[in-house]
Amino acid sequence: MLRRFFRRPEPEPSPNAPDDRVRPAILVREGEVADLRTHTPANLAAFQRWYADREIAELLRHDLEPLNAVQSRGYFETFILPLSNRGVCYAIHDHETGELVGTTAITDITTTKDGSISGLFRIVIGEKDLWGRGLGTDATKLVLQEAFDDHDLDEVRLEVFRHNPRAIAAYRRVGFRVTGEHVEWISRRRVELHVLEMTISADEFWERYPDTEPDWDDDSDDVDGETAEAEDTYGPETADTADENTRDDDLTAEGDVPAVEAENDSLPEQAHVPPKD
Repeated sequence: MLRRFFRRPEPEPSPNAPDDRVRPAILVREGEVADLRTHTPANLAAFQRWYADREIAELLRHDLEPLNAVQSRGYFETFILPLSNRGVCYAIHDHETGELVGTTAITDITTTKDGSISGLFRIVIGEKDLWGRGLGTDATKLVLQEAFDDHDLDEVRLEVFRHNPRAIAAYRRVGFRVTGEHVEWISRRRVELHVLEMTISADEFWERYPDTEPDWDDDSDDVDGETAEAEDTYGPETADTADENTRDDDLTAEGDVPAVEAENDSLPEQAHVPPKD
């Protein structure tokens, strides 16, 4: 009993001492304007700020509503971190500054009726002051390289709100094509949400970006796990895509799939799709 009262108090931790809870982010793929890294617990604060933003929520979530602190923490700790540890969810960092700017993932990997392996693409560029710089486009190409190279997927699909023509154009530039459309009823707001479905196959991606395709016969390309960087072009423009000044940096599609640009310029702006609740 006496030992409990006379026990030497534990020293206060030094403010400069390393925090065991903070894990260093590992570089997964390096791009021209964006890098993919693993998520760490330190990313939680930025993640919660993004998901509390109403503008982002209306471009991201199927219910069009932001998350509160409890919801976003639960989502980050039970969905984002575990998937990052499994190598299918990535933190997006600015290549030049190293700043954390968003999150992206490949989820819901399934085998289709024809035997193809398909994954669902999600992305959010949360730092709105960096929208328009091409971070979303570059990150999308890097994730597709991961999906087709490291994870051997045959195709990647996504969903995007039809009122987001800017995002749709960005996905088209990367090589996604529209394969369908469906309507969801948002009862809380009593509105219809029109969602485009888009897909890109591994063959389509490697044909569009041949310089990024791994050389399976040359092991030297895989030294230290490094791969070729994404091409610096967006691919040929078409009548369906936006003009040269339209960028995809404001991509915000997390749950189900990223948002895409609408095919008709007269359509209202659309939202990016997040993972379904």
